[in-house]
Parts: sequence; C-alpha cells; structure tokens
Amino acid sequence: MPEQKLYWGEIHTHTALSDGNGSAEENFQIARSHLDFWAMADHAYDPEVFNFDYRARGPNREILNDRWGDVQDLCRSHEEPGRFIPLLAYEWTNYRYGHHNVYYLDYDQPIRMPPTLPELYEALRNVEALVIPHHGGYPVGICGKDWDFHDDRLSPFVEIYSLHGSSEEPDGIRPLLTPGSWMGPGASGGSVQDGLARGYRLGIMASSDSHGDHPGAYDNGLIAAYAQELSRPALWESLRKRRIYGVTGDRIALDFRINGQPMGSVVPLTQDRTIEIEVAAWDKVDRVEVLKNNRVLHCFNEPSGPDTSPGDGIRFRFMVEWGWDVDAAHDWTGSLKVADGRILQAIPCFRGRARDRLAKGITSRTDSRCRWTSNTPKPAIRKHARTSADGLAFELEGKMGAPIEFVFTCDERTRQFAVTPAEILKGSSVVYVVDVPRSNNGAQWRHLETLAKVKVHQGWPSSHLTLNLSCDDTARGEPERSEDFYYVRVVQRNGQRAWSSPTWVQQTGADQ
Repeated sequence: MPEQKLYWGEIHTHTALSDGNGSAEENFQIARSHLDFWAMADHAYDPEVFNFDYRARGPNREILNDRWGDVQDLCRSHEEPGRFIPLLAYEWTNYRYGHHNVYYLDYDQPIRMPPTLPELYEALRNVEALVIPHHGGYPVGICGKDWDFHDDRLSPFVEIYSLHGSSEEPDGIRPLLTPGSWMGPGASGGSVQDGLARGYRLGIMASSDSHGDHPGAYDNGLIAAYAQELSRPALWESLRKRRIYGVTGDRIALDFRINGQPMGSVVPLTQDRTIEIEVAAWDKVDRVEVLKNNRVLHCFNEPSGPDTSPGDGIRFRFMVEWGWDVDAAHDWTGSLKVADGRILQAIPCFRGRARDRLAKGITSRTDSRCRWTSNTPKPAIRKHARTSADGLAFELEGKMGAPIEFVFTCDERTRQFAVTPAEILKGSSVVYVVDVPRSNNGAQWRHLETLAKVKVHQGWPSSHLTLNLSCDDTARGEPERSEDFYYVRVVQRNGQRAWSSPTWVQQTGADQ
C-alpha cells in the first residue's frame, strides 16, 4: 500500500443559506484558513421533503437551491490540490428516515431531493455520490436513523459526533440533546452501534453540524482521513474505503490495524488476531478501549509512552486559551516567542460564529514566534462559559528552563508574562488581563476593568502522549460467527475523544 498521510476536515457545516450563519463566501474563506478539506452541507429545499423556506425569515434571506450554481463555482475556485479540497454537498433533511448529507465527487452535479430514502438511493445509484446519516441516535422516525433502510455502498460511513452530541449509543459521554431541541433526547434503534449490530459496514467520522459556529469550530467534531495525497480523487477513495475516523476536537492521531490491515478493512477469517494501535494525543490519555462487536474487549488504562528523563531539552504539547469575560466580547492579538527552541505545531482551537472568526487566526509563524488574532464573545446568560474562549494547541521543543514569552492584547489592554517548559509540565496557570488584588472582598469583581483572562494548560512530553499498544484476540471456543467487527475509542483526561472506523474479520472470499 502506498504511504498514507493524515488530513483533517469538517464536512457538515451550515451557513446563512439555511439555518447556519455567515455567507457561503465567508465560510469557504474560514474553512480554507485551518482545514485540509471541507464541505458546506446546507439544507436543500423541497416542498415534499424539507419545506422550511428560509426566505420567509426576511427580505435578504436565500436558500441553497437558488445559490447552487454559486456554491459549485466556489468549490471550483477554492480547490487547491495539496492545500485545500472542498467537497460539493447538501443535506437531505427527512424526519421519517433520518437526516442524511449527500456528497459528490464532481462539482457539476445537481441537487436531488426525492421524497424517500430508497428513492434517493436509486437516484444516486450510477452517480459518484455518498449518502451519510448523522445524529442517528435520536428516536427513529423523529430525525433518528432508520436502519431498515440502508445501502452500504452509497453509505459507507456514519457521523458519530457533532454539536448534537454522540450517536455512538443511546447514552454516553454527551447524549443527543441540543439546547431546547425538540428532537431529543436520544433513544435506542438508530445509533451507530445499532447499525453495526445489524451487520452494516460503517466507517466512523465526526463533524460539527454547525449552526451557530464557524467551519471546524473546536469541540464540535472533526473528520480525519488517511489518503495518499490531498486531492479530490484520493480523499474520495479514503472515504469510500473507510480509512477515516472522528474526533471531538483535539487532533488526536490514531492508527488501528488488525493483522496489519488498516481501519475500514475487511480481513479474511482467522482465529488469531493481532490488534495494533498507535496514538499521538494532545493531553494525558485516560484510556484506550478496543471494542469487539460493541463490547469492550480490552482497555488500556492511563497508557503512556516512554517515561524518559527530559534532561535539559524537551519536546512537549500544551494548550493556551483566552476569553471568559462575562461582561463583554473582546478583540485579541496574541504572540508566543520561544527562547532556545522551536515551534513544531500550532493548531487553532477557535470557537464562535463566522463573523467572529472571519480573518482571525494565526497571522504569522516562524520557528521561534507565532502571532494570532481572535474575537471572544460575551458568554450567554446561564450557558456554559467554555464556548466563550478561543485557544491554540502548541507542540514546542526547547530547554526546560528557557522562558516562553506570551504577549496578549485584549482591546487596548496588554498583558505580558513568561513561563518555562518546566512550569508548564508541572501544572496549569491562569493570568488575568488586569491585576486582581488578593482580597476576600467579593465586591472587587464588580469594579475590575475586565474579567478577561488567559489559561496556560498543563503540558506533557510528546513522548508521554505517543502510544504504541497491542493486544491479541482469538476466536477459538467462541460461538461460530460469520463476521466480527472491532473499533478503538481513545479518551483523554480533558474529555476529548477519538473513534476509529471499524475493521471486520470475516470468511475468506467474501466481498470487501
């Protein structure tokens, strides 16, 4: 097999052409700034399938159908092999059969909106297209996935996670229930595990299903794809062969093989099965679970890479976040400068609406300095304030005692401070933009100029986060089965997760 490279994407974004935010043009610009591939999958309109006419919301509102030609042109004009690949897509929204996104390999395809899922499959039978279900864990018949109607060839994978929550199983880390959602809570019948238990070969991905956020917003889900190169044909092959996996937010690198075959494969039947897992995490790993036929077969608890002494030099990963002002939104500029070291990676972990993300992000980066801009919103009343912060994930190389200099400007206020790798590896710290007196006087908080602050999260040596794990399984003595499936779940200490696509072990000679 040719060498496969790992690419990051988000293929379920809504814009102002349906019930999302920001223009199509703005969303293309934002996606291109920090993703390898992307799909704008707005709701398509049809009086028999999805008859919500967004033009009724105001005189300047539009619908995807009226701008489809413009979206096709935007895909063509933004495609840059090796740099950024858009996929042409729309959402076929149907409450009876479950919501599905349609993806096309070619940019000249029309919107197709037959009223039933079997008819949609039939309409796409001879087209290079994919029909991918999402938030399937809602009740069947009320936006959940009805697995009585499924085509493995046209639907080779499924969305396991988005802003709605997790559809892995009816309950779990973040059950399906968006704020005020009439669709939730989730129920048995339509989850990913329900589909796998029926014998469907489903790859796994995650994407945001964003409505109030920009493309690829942190915490809402991303898809990772192993492909030979960053091109439309190579990505399409990766999607079709299920060489993909999903993460909640952190870009956890995950490779999973059975008897040397990559995730998504169908392996000829063998009683002895060697399972190999490689992980490069961004926070301490709490556990890595191997699931067989939807049950945990093996759990690696708190695994870590080589516990070697860093000596004077260290390669490490950590996150920096800023925001959290209950009183106001803020414009930020920030910079990080490394003394006697190098910046190896800098990954935006931004949140917020398209208008807040437009033209924001990393503005320059060298081996020793990274600069960025950001806008953090005022937290909504009684909503979790985590979404009112932006962040960057860094991998640095430097000397344990050498200072890392930070400069943050929040509106007109500037805060400078320095920390060493040794301090970051020891624990996290919070720095307010303005000085906060050490006082028991609670009234002082009402008189501070701003409550904006910066958090430098605890870091970990990159070697500690790099895992090479293996275990064996045997089918000897088990009841005879025509096929087993395995997948891997990675859980970090900070709650971020990754799910591999499954691999199937079946009888020799069956169709792969």
